[in-house]
Amino acid sequence: MHPEDHENRTRFWHPVRRFDGKRHVFHGNAPGTGWRAKDTLCGLSIDPAPVSSTEWLLHPTCPDCWEKLVHEQIPDFPSEAPLDGGSS
Repeated sequence: MHPEDHENRTRFWHPVRRFDGKRHVFHGNAPGTGWRAKDTLCGLSIDPAPVSSTEWLLHPTCPDCWEKLVHEQIPDFPSEAPLDGGSS
């Protein structure tokens, strides 16, 4: 995957039954057609092949992907939070 793709903050969740049976967070947009290996937030490069809706419910969330996503979205300190331009 190209390094600039990782700067794009778009993410998608997808179960990976062929690798470890967990739901991972992938960089970029979900592929419309065709599948190839993509980088996950936890640092793996795996193929998010199509799965059934049942598999979405059965596969647990990758704890490393979850931690990294939370850390990306929620700063350690309130002063690090981006300003949203809204009024308080």
